[in-house]
Amino acid sequence: MTVRPPAEIGMPLDEVDTPALIVDLDAFERNLRRLADRVGGKGVRLRPHAKTHKCPVIALKQVELGAVGVCVQKVGEAEAMVYGGVKDVLVTNEIVGKQKLRRLTALAHGARIATCADDPSQVTALNEAAGDAGITLPVYVEVNMGGNRCGVEPGQPALDLARRVADAKHLSFAGLQAYHGSAQHLRTW
Repeated sequence: MTVRPPAEIGMPLDEVDTPALIVDLDAFERNLRRLADRVGGKGVRLRPHAKTHKCPVIALKQVELGAVGVCVQKVGEAEAMVYGGVKDVLVTNEIVGKQKLRRLTALAHGARIATCADDPSQVTALNEAAGDAGITLPVYVEVNMGGNRCGVEPGQPALDLARRVADAKHLSFAGLQAYHGSAQHLRTW
């Protein structure tokens, strides 16, 4: 039995069977270029979050336009990106549990993988997993920006954690990560 796809290029909209992903290619490409153009020449390295599209093909188009890689929220999303050809992925969340840490560090054999830490016990677990995998894992220290969702407190606690990452044999300090959800809703910059 041949199954017809829910939508095909050129199909009238009233013939599309839902659910179906439909992309206005002109708008899609215009939006990709708009983001790249906004940061071009400003000394900013673009790393868009893939949580909306979760699609390696789109991520690779973003990289093609200058992004250094993409961000994802969890290990499974990082796997999808790496298996889809994305060579630089930052997991913008803390990874907990030996199984997930093994999966994360295994990805580092085929791509640049980085993650975040906001607690000394995470640094210990990340260092152990990276050592077991024979890699050096880039780690960002996540700093609490007032949302109290995650992150080490700013100032001395963040500095202490950064030093702990830098001193770990199988980790490298990659920088700071900060998230403040309400800041993403600003209409101007």
